[in-house]
Amino acid sequence: MQRLALALGLSILMACSDGGGAPADGPAPSDGTGADHTSGDVYADIFAAVDGPRLIQTLRELGGVVPVTVDGVTFTISERYSDVGRANFRTYWRAAMADLGLAVRAIDYQDPLSSRPGHDLEAVLPGASPDSVIVIVHYDSIGPPGAETSNPGVDDDMTGMAILLETARLLVPYQARLQHTVRFVAADEEELGHLAGARAYARQLRAEATAGGFALVAGVDDEQSGWNCQAEDACGEPTPAPVFDVFACGDQFDYPMLADRVAATVARYGGLGMTRDCIGANSDHYALWEIGVPAVVIGEHRPFLNPHFDQNGGDTFDRIDQAYFIGIARPSIAFQAELVGIAP
Repeated sequence: MQRLALALGLSILMACSDGGGAPADGPAPSDGTGADHTSGDVYADIFAAVDGPRLIQTLRELGGVVPVTVDGVTFTISERYSDVGRANFRTYWRAAMADLGLAVRAIDYQDPLSSRPGHDLEAVLPGASPDSVIVIVHYDSIGPPGAETSNPGVDDDMTGMAILLETARLLVPYQARLQHTVRFVAADEEELGHLAGARAYARQLRAEATAGGFALVAGVDDEQSGWNCQAEDACGEPTPAPVFDVFACGDQFDYPMLADRVAATVARYGGLGMTRDCIGANSDHYALWEIGVPAVVIGEHRPFLNPHFDQNGGDTFDRIDQAYFIGIARPSIAFQAELVGIAP
């Protein structure tokens, strides 16, 4: 997420049913696919099936804590600023989506304000309708000027990317029942300040939707979700219980119904509470807003107070509150499943 000037409005605390933090892990389906039905409520099953240890392991791999091996080649995703670092991430992401049976396409572009080419990736999970829900997360990282490759960018935004990958894993077994198509997007060049990757993707997607006659239903931007301001007494306000933030408005854009739907998910399934606020062109959601697609940003509380990301550097795995991160992932993924729709 770009640290731009932002005047945060009054947050509305929406208490959850139990007001407490989420446990670090929870019940998992018996076959590990996410498709077992135990409660009679498919979205409750998905909420419960979010695999905490898997999320943490994915984050360790994406954040350069442990090496990864793809097609017999071992490498470490230690940063995503350089050409090599970004290419390593794309290799990992392609393999992860291929393991789920999803084809990945590259969307290459050249932003006139950038000296380097950009590379987006999209994996499509077809549903009963081609009308699409977009889940978009940026993958590039940044760091202190002149030392950009020293910052692994774990929270910003590999926490969001791990949530995207877990969402894909849990939705794939329901493919025959999905009401909408899901487009998972790894967007490049968010951190350079122009949202170049998201805007290139949005332009192409709008043209394809117009030509193909399908609707763009909504978008979700999973932003940084692992820094808990309470743990460092850095929330800037009294925060009696762990909460996460939902942004569905900003500038001339306002999509309160999306924030309402996230709040309804929290009210039904418990876990963390949530706050609602507005945001500007700080992340990839904004490119969707610009083409008329309702979109919501979900992430950690008071992200712009986080001292460990962007040009500050120090965005490392040890800064992640693992239980808090998983506590955000659960309602986020359940909400995304509801947005896509799963038929009985």
